Amino acid sequence: MSSDSSDTTLSNTPLDVAVEGLVLRADAFATPVDGRDPAPVMESVSLVHAAVRREKADLALAPVWRSIPLWALIPIIGIGIAAGAYLGPNFALGPNLKGFLSPLDLPEGEGPGGAAVDEYDPKVWLAKGKGEFATVCASCHQGTGEGVPGLYPPLKNSEWVINGEERVIAILLHGIAGQIQVLGKTYNGAMPAQGAVKNNKALAQLASYIRNEWGNKASLIYDDQIVELRKKLSTRTGPYTAAELEAIPQQGNLPPSKHGGPPAAAAVITPPAAGLAPTPAPAPSPSAK
Repeated sequence: MSSDSSDTTLSNTPLDVAVEGLVLRADAFATPVDGRDPAPVMESVSLVHAAVRREKADLALAPVWRSIPLWALIPIIGIGIAAGAYLGPNFALGPNLKGFLSPLDLPEGEGPGGAAVDEYDPKVWLAKGKGEFATVCASCHQGTGEGVPGLYPPLKNSEWVINGEERVIAILLHGIAGQIQVLGKTYNGAMPAQGAVKNNKALAQLASYIRNEWGNKASLIYDDQIVELRKKLSTRTGPYTAAELEAIPQQGNLPPSKHGGPPAAAAVITPPAAGLAPTPAPAPSPSAK
């Protein structure tokens, strides 16, 4: 069977019907049936063809863009250009002006404009620690540092945070399990160890941040100070209990860092009796490079 409507060859099969643009081939019914003359049938089909040809132009669909007003196309095009300009550098669809896939993908130690950045500068160090806190600690201790009553202790004004450097790093390395008293109140939420998933730099930045946020004031801690303590505690398995942490000297500090001055005398917060407010001693400013 041919789909070409110009093919006038008569078909020998009565069911040989071709549909092309709503037009029936004239020879579809041209085969004689029961001895009848096919001429009247062919004439009727020809009339149908003529009518369809007259109507066919009206059935054509106009292009979609012709149905959208010009005033609506202009903002749509503008939005598309703006979206491409934003997605390109920010979602790794192409390099940004500096040649990096993301504004955050700067080489280590390089800031915007190619300027060198001292990551051990106190402001930079604390900013890194803030990022660590947001991803590791904020869900339990809250962005305010006030924790959750009965579960997660506050870091704000906490004697475990502000007092000696060794305690806070030991907690970060191996975590805590069981009840612990903070500012005269009892908490019983477990803290997971971070030593296996965070390197010394990340731990030092995190500790420095929580020791100098929410009104806390204590010395900064750097990664080179944690090296020996990590080695010393390398054989330890499992989290600390409150009793084990209390065995660490309250003012136990880490060795001095080559990135900062000698550790200043830490502010001493004496845990109050239950139900009483703590009375912290004056604290020094964070050590500067």
